[in-house]
Amino acid sequence: MPEAAAPAASRTRSLRSRLLLWLIGPLVAFLAVNAYFTYTSALQTAQLAFDRLLVTSAHALADLIRLERGELQITLPHAALEIYDGTGTGAGDDGPGRSRMVYRVSFLDGEYLAGDEELAPYRERPPQHPLYQSMIALYDTTARDVGPMRMAALLQPVESFEGMRLVVVQVGESSAYRTRLAAQILRGTLLRQGALLAILLLLIWAVATLALKPARALARQLDLRPARDLTPVAIEHPPQELQPVVAGFNGLLSRLAAAQEQQRRFVADASHQLRTPLTVLQLQADAGLRGDLPPEEALASIAATTRRANRLVEQLLSSARAQQAAAQEPAERFDLRALAEDVAVELSPLLAQRHHAFQLDGAACELSGYRWMVREILGNLLKNAIEFTPEGGALGIRIVPEHGTDGVALTVWDSGPGLSDAMREQVFTPFVTDRSSRGAGLGLAICLDLARTLGATLTLVNGPTGPEGAGGLQATLRLPGRVGHEKMPR
Repeated sequence: MPEAAAPAASRTRSLRSRLLLWLIGPLVAFLAVNAYFTYTSALQTAQLAFDRLLVTSAHALADLIRLERGELQITLPHAALEIYDGTGTGAGDDGPGRSRMVYRVSFLDGEYLAGDEELAPYRERPPQHPLYQSMIALYDTTARDVGPMRMAALLQPVESFEGMRLVVVQVGESSAYRTRLAAQILRGTLLRQGALLAILLLLIWAVATLALKPARALARQLDLRPARDLTPVAIEHPPQELQPVVAGFNGLLSRLAAAQEQQRRFVADASHQLRTPLTVLQLQADAGLRGDLPPEEALASIAATTRRANRLVEQLLSSARAQQAAAQEPAERFDLRALAEDVAVELSPLLAQRHHAFQLDGAACELSGYRWMVREILGNLLKNAIEFTPEGGALGIRIVPEHGTDGVALTVWDSGPGLSDAMREQVFTPFVTDRSSRGAGLGLAICLDLARTLGATLTLVNGPTGPEGAGGLQATLRLPGRVGHEKMPR
């Protein structure tokens, strides 16, 4: 058994670890998305800046075109030669902070005028650019010995001897520098996001450790608590999230304490009440064996004592059943009058033995709930009525619907002595009796417990006396339309 429990324990994770695992995924996803958009935004900004540089360079070259000796010429100053070398230098010679540029000046039909002759001419008519307000096109191409390039092609009208001619000024640079710059931006962004993620995880770990401190304090308090201690747990200033746990645990302790008290009371009642009939049985059997009593008289005494002991055991078992699992048993739909008839038929031998006049008043009444509880209450009340009603007296059951509610009043009445003043306050206390009136064993206490479980009320009052009243006791059980806590479908 411990070997099987060990792998299960190893698979469990702490709340702090689960919190980190659940947060690290969304955080990584968020930071990745943020890094992507930061990278693309920076790349677009760099692209726009370098494109603007290409456009400015193209305009600067166009301004250098002159008509000399009947031909269009372009002469670069010394400072421009450091940027434009016209030799098609590869990207590997780029300086760390700049990128070499190449250019070509040609007529619209592609006729070479100046610059890098190997650079492919731009033969199309550049459109009007919406941002730079000039006829210029920005495009990507590939040049020999240079690789990928970003180009700007400007359409420039130039006055010549042949009239106005259109010249295309092409300026470009290798895309390697932009790629390296984009990679640097991406690396910097990822490093910053990774450092931020590590800091966030450390903060979450620290905050989770502090937040779970009350839970660890509660665990230590429970570990040090004795097994018999069922008093509520007390924690100073528990966090709001831990309050339902503490309240639920204290509720469980309260229910366990109540169950423990019920068990203790059941054992005490059983040991106390069964000791007397068993002792009496032993004495009666010994007297019969010694010949102190005739055999018939000894057997009759033993049978009477056995009946009383059997009745007591039934009451103890009913009390235990009502205390332990009443609300967990399945509910059912039943007819209250039919139930009363069944109980009366079951106890009819007792009624006939004492020649009682029994009456059952009331129409059919359907209820939903725990049938066995209502039957137990009705059986106990009717047995008490039979026992305390004089021989040949009247008793009965009356069923009256409660107006304005779905409930019903179930009354068991008799013509016995009723309750004395001394018994009124203690009628539901187990095993209380007096010499002037009826006593209370476990039956009425069981009835009261069952009535509370059903959500009903049980009252005992003396009946009216006089010419029209039979006196005696009236035990009234007021039942709701749905008795018990479970909802039963139709």
